[in-house]
Amino acid sequence: MLTFVQFYHFTSSVMKKITFILALMATLAACQESLEERALREAQEYTRKFCPQRVDENSTLDSLTFDTASQTFTRYFTVAADSQSVERAHQMKDRIEDELITGIKNDTSIKPFKDGGFSFRFIARADFDPTLILYDTTVKADDYR
Repeated sequence: MLTFVQFYHFTSSVMKKITFILALMATLAACQESLEERALREAQEYTRKFCPQRVDENSTLDSLTFDTASQTFTRYFTVAADSQSVERAHQMKDRIEDELITGIKNDTSIKPFKDGGFSFRFIARADFDPTLILYDTTVKADDYR
């Protein structure tokens, strides 16, 4: 079973890969495309090309989405979990959130989206019960600036 510490480290690694690809696509986008349109297109392309993506033996990135109304990228994960994982997720929430914020602050590949004030949401669901959310947090511009 994946410990929540392992999940925490894996989200940072996946975030770097995703943001690199998003940044690469952003540089290739047409000039007349708005930042929101580009974000939506890139999230859809990433999901179509790479998801589901097995991150490690216990974790899968299911999809990456972008909501234009809230200007939020959302990464959906499924994690092999048990009852102890659920408890650890609640105990480590603040620590995980701090690491996600640090990762976003340090990630230069998503600079256009950070400059645009976009938010980044992370949702992890338990594999044994898709309605059970292990972790759900949104990192907003005020958090990473």
